Formats: sequence, structure tokens, C-alpha cells
Amino acid sequence: MNKFLALLMAILFSACSSSQPIPQWKDKSYRQLETYKNDFLADKEDATEPHFRKAREAFAAGNDLDLLAKAYLTRMALQAAVLTDIDDSDFIRLDKLQPSALNRSYYDFIQGNFSALQKTEPPPPYNRLKSAIAGKDVAAAAREIAGMENNLSRLIACGVWVKYLPYNDSILQIAIATASEQGWSRALFAYLYKLQAYYQDRKELQKAQDIKERLEMLKK
Repeated sequence: MNKFLALLMAILFSACSSSQPIPQWKDKSYRQLETYKNDFLADKEDATEPHFRKAREAFAAGNDLDLLAKAYLTRMALQAAVLTDIDDSDFIRLDKLQPSALNRSYYDFIQGNFSALQKTEPPPPYNRLKSAIAGKDVAAAAREIAGMENNLSRLIACGVWVKYLPYNDSILQIAIATASEQGWSRALFAYLYKLQAYYQDRKELQKAQDIKERLEMLKK
């Protein structure tokens, strides 16, 4: 999904030639969205989501519903990445006003609407998961997700898989390693708790206890 943010940045700035200054609303909206992304994953964003609100206001000032929809998709993807509930209400309203096939493909992936994606092509880099999703092949999914170069794309793929499909500890460990490397504490704890529950459900009690003690030390 960092590729999605890069695409968003390209769209924001593509209308500006090198001889023209970037419109202030475009520069402000992207910077606020980037700050929101980093603070959300690091659990530094206030519950009122001030940086997302500022990004949304900047996009609205440009009167571009497509970019505003992409901002909401970014928030939804981050929610999926940390295994929280996904709020799609505003995106649905925007998509009705200005439909976009690209935006809808991201939406379908984030929401686990995999039947819709089998008829088309999942958005890159998640199109690599198409066959694994169709077969609910956890081992293949783990290989494909681990091979994703972008850290945020990898974490989002883990989140979507864990939310909607059968998973194993390999996928959870990929997410934990990715979050740890980036210092994304909100994501890290979400997947550590999920891993603890995974081991408990399978009666691997010593592993579950080890994760519990790790969590206690990390949150002390």
C-alpha cells in the first residue's frame, strides 16, 4: 500500500509542471496523510485522528472526490493492517458519487470481497495473492507476502489475510517482523496478541506463555 501512497503522490503532483509551484492543498494533504500513516501505525495518532482530518480537509479544498476517496482507502488499509474494524461508510458515499475501478479493486481487497477480485485483477502488489486466495493456500500466501518488497504492503497483506482467511503462525510472524523493523508498535502488539491467541487455541501453551511474557515486558 506504500505503492498506493506513491501512486497517490504521483496523482497529486502530476498536474504540476516543473515550472509551476505545487498547489498548497496538494502538498499539505499528502504530508498530513503521510504523518497520519506513520503515527497510526506507531500508535501515536490521537483517537480523533487529527492528521487524517487535516488531510481530508486539504483534499476537500481541492474539490477532488477521487483523491478524497483514495485518502479514505488509505485509512481503511491501515485499519486492516492492524486488525481493527474497518470504517468504509465515507468511501462508499464517495464511490457512488464518482466510481473508480482502481479504487474499487483496492476496496474489494481490503474488505475481503475476494469473489469480486476473481473476476478482475487484484491491485498490485496483491495480485500475487490471487491464486493463494482462490485456494486458501496458507503456505503459498506466506511465501508471496514475505516476498513483497514494501513493508507497508506486506503488513496490509498480512492483515487482510488474517482478517478473512485461514492463517498460521508464519503469516503472523511476518507481520510481527515487519512491524518490529519499522517501529510500528500498534501493529506489533496487535499481531503479538493474535499469535498468543493462536497458540492458545492450538494448546501450544508454552509458546502462548512465552508470547504473554514478551508482551508484559514490552508494555512494562
